[in-house]
Amino acid sequence: MRRIYFPVLLKNLGRDQASTFVTLFSLETASRALMIAIVPLEAYRLLGSAFLVSLVYFATSGFGLAVSIFLPTIIHRITRRWAVTTGALCYAASAMLYLIGQPATLIAGLTLQVVGVAMLEIVINLYVLDNVPRRELNSFEPRRMFYTGMTFIISPGLGVYLHTVVMPGLTFICVAVCALTLLAYFWYVRLSDNGALQRAKAPPPKPIQFIPRFAKQKRLRLAWILAVGRSSWWIMYFVYMPIQAKAAGFSDEAVGILVSAGMVPMFLIRVWARIAKHKGIRPVLVFGYAAAGLATLCAGLLGAGAPQMSIVFLLLAALFATVIDGAGNVPFLRAVHPFERESMTSVYMTFRHTSSLLTPGLFVVVLAVAPLPMVFVASAGLGLAMAGLSRFIPRKL
Repeated sequence: MRRIYFPVLLKNLGRDQASTFVTLFSLETASRALMIAIVPLEAYRLLGSAFLVSLVYFATSGFGLAVSIFLPTIIHRITRRWAVTTGALCYAASAMLYLIGQPATLIAGLTLQVVGVAMLEIVINLYVLDNVPRRELNSFEPRRMFYTGMTFIISPGLGVYLHTVVMPGLTFICVAVCALTLLAYFWYVRLSDNGALQRAKAPPPKPIQFIPRFAKQKRLRLAWILAVGRSSWWIMYFVYMPIQAKAAGFSDEAVGILVSAGMVPMFLIRVWARIAKHKGIRPVLVFGYAAAGLATLCAGLLGAGAPQMSIVFLLLAALFATVIDGAGNVPFLRAVHPFERESMTSVYMTFRHTSSLLTPGLFVVVLAVAPLPMVFVASAGLGLAMAGLSRFIPRKL
C-alpha cells in the first residue's frame, strides 16, 4: 500500500494558504482605502468644523483601541470565524450609514468602521500565525505589504473619482461590495480555529492582564514601539503633506497626484524583502527609519523658505518609508509565542489606534507654538529615534 505522509501534505497546504491571506488582507485594505480620502471630506461638510471632525476621529480612535484590547474576550465568546463575519458586516454597515449622509449616521458609520478594522486585522493575523510557517513569515509579510500597498495606491483616488464624478455615494456601495466579497471568500476557504491552542472550557480571558505580560517581553515591546513609529509617519504624510503641498501652490488635482505618488515606491517592497533576507531585518530597518527621518528633517527645514523642495523631500522620505514597510509586522510575528497568540496579537494591533491618538495630539501641541514645517521636524525626530531602537532587533531576524 502506498504511504501518504500527512505532515508533508499539511506543510504544503500551509504554503498555499499564504495566497488566501494576501487576498483577505487586500480586500480589507480596499474596503478601508476607498474611504480614506472621501470620509474626512464628508465629515467636514456635514459637521462644518475642523475641530468637530478632529474630535470625532479622536473619540472613535479611542473606541477602536478599547475594542482591540478586549477582542480576546469577544473571540472567546463567538470564535474567530464569527469575529471575522462581524468585522466584515461592520464595514458594510458603515458604508451604508455613510451613504445616508447625516451627522449622526456619519459618527455611527465611523464607529462601525473602526470596529471592523480592529476585528479583521487582528483575527486575520491570528489565522496567519496558525497557518503560515514561521520560517516563511519573512517572505510572506513583504508580499502582503506589496499587494496592500498597491491597493492603497489605486483606491483613494478611485474612491474620490467614483463619489465626485461618476455618482455620489457610489464609493460607499463599492465598499460594501468589497466587504461582502471578503466575507464570502472567507467562508468559501473555510479557515478553522487552531483547536490545539485552545481549551474547550477555559474561563473568559481578562484583556487588561495581557498588557503587563506583553510589556514584560522586550521583543514584543520593541516590535510594538516600532510599529507605532511606522504608523505615525504615514499618518503625518496623509494628513500634513497635502496641507504643505497646498501651501506651496499646488492645485487640488496636483495634491492628489502627489499623495498617490508617495505610495508608488510600494512596488519596491519585494526588493527590500530580498535585501532583508540576505542582510537581516535589523540593518534594513535601521537604514529605512534613519533615511526617512533625515529626508523628513530636510522637508521641515525647507518648508518655509522652499516649500516646493520640501515636497520633493517628503516624497523621498516616502520612498524610504516603504523600506520600513517591507519588514511590516515580522518582528512581532517572529517573537510571539504560539500559546499566547490571541492575547498578544490583540495588544500588538493597538499600535494603529495608539498612533491615531498620539500623532495628532503631538502635532496639535507643535502647531500651537510653531508653524507647519515644524510638524515634519518633529516627525523626523521620531523616525531617527526609531532607527536607534531598531538596533536592538535580534540579529537572527
